[in-house]
Amino acid sequence: MTKAIDITKTMVGKTDQLNAYDLLSGPRTIRIRDVKLDEKNPQQPLWLYFDGDDGKPWKPALTVRRILGLVWGLDASKWIGLHCTIWCDPKVRFGGADVGGIRVLEMEGLTQPRTLNLATARNARGNFTVKPLRVEANTTASKWRERLLAVAESKDAPTVDEAWAKVPDEVKAELDDGIYGQLIALEKAAQEHRATDPNAAVDDLNAALGDD
Repeated sequence: MTKAIDITKTMVGKTDQLNAYDLLSGPRTIRIRDVKLDEKNPQQPLWLYFDGDDGKPWKPALTVRRILGLVWGLDASKWIGLHCTIWCDPKVRFGGADVGGIRVLEMEGLTQPRTLNLATARNARGNFTVKPLRVEANTTASKWRERLLAVAESKDAPTVDEAWAKVPDEVKAELDDGIYGQLIALEKAAQEHRATDPNAAVDDLNAALGDD
């Protein structure tokens, strides 16, 4: 039998950043390792470095930046250590044509799908749904982390501060240094979503009904 020869990598042009063609083989789950802001580049001001990026950061487009900020909070330094799944959406348009682009499929910090109503063009808006991403938890610390992320999103008690007070000191020592700040940012973003986005009630209803 002839051995399969995948030519996906040969189809990618030279570039200094992650692009949609890098995701032709399918969605990819990444862990954010660093964040840079290039204010001199208004089209691509946000650079997200991730594990295994080969020095090619992901520079999310405006709509994706809005999604990331509305789910993870507006302080991008708090995103370091969080995971998301990205993919090549062939329906992303530019200049009136479908050219494809990178979209977010799943994000850590969600326990149910979240639908965001965002501006897509002048006088036009659209709904974008992001699904929960569950990262494998096989240690005591990672299991605590998973529970804390769920608390941060929940509209029910306890609060992040109440839950954090119950985490054993030895577990806190094993968690990432920035985890508490991440949790507070996620909690605030979830509260603002429920207070301002008309889709929040629909998402809660779908979750209660078991909609996936």
